[in-house]
Amino acid sequence: MSLQVNLRLLEKGTLRVDGDIPASELAPEFHDELMQLVHPVEYDLEVERQPDGLLVTGTLRTHVDCECARCLKPFVLPVQVDDLSRLALLEAADGEETDEVLPVDGDFADLTPVVREDILIALPTNPLCSPDCRGLPSKGEVREPHVREQAGPNTAWSALDKLKL
Repeated sequence: MSLQVNLRLLEKGTLRVDGDIPASELAPEFHDELMQLVHPVEYDLEVERQPDGLLVTGTLRTHVDCECARCLKPFVLPVQVDDLSRLALLEAADGEETDEVLPVDGDFADLTPVVREDILIALPTNPLCSPDCRGLPSKGEVREPHVREQAGPNTAWSALDKLKL
């Protein structure tokens, strides 16, 4: 079920809508190797009628299943848009069809494109499990502790340390 508001109710004043929308309905075409939208998107919005369209303000929240771009460890990333503010057009200027115009079916305007765009913009380009993630250990780093234990105090540098210059 898409996020629709009744335009006739907006003639009386501001309308508050809250609830959630399934991720499969919000962005069914979203495909990313490191992120999956599987959790519903919770919304708490106020919609106000404007001469050109609808002023939509509020907050959006969801969780995204991710793999770290550096170490490939799976983690869940909370995504929150606290300051959503958008003027969504009901009709295009000059009667042209554009993507910026909300779909209207009778007395109902669909706000799903507004929510979709703001959630997708809030997603990171490269999700990281933590800001200081060092990534996958290189092969040399994995073997290094074993080499140090075997070498002991007699290393190539110990001979140079004995030189008196």
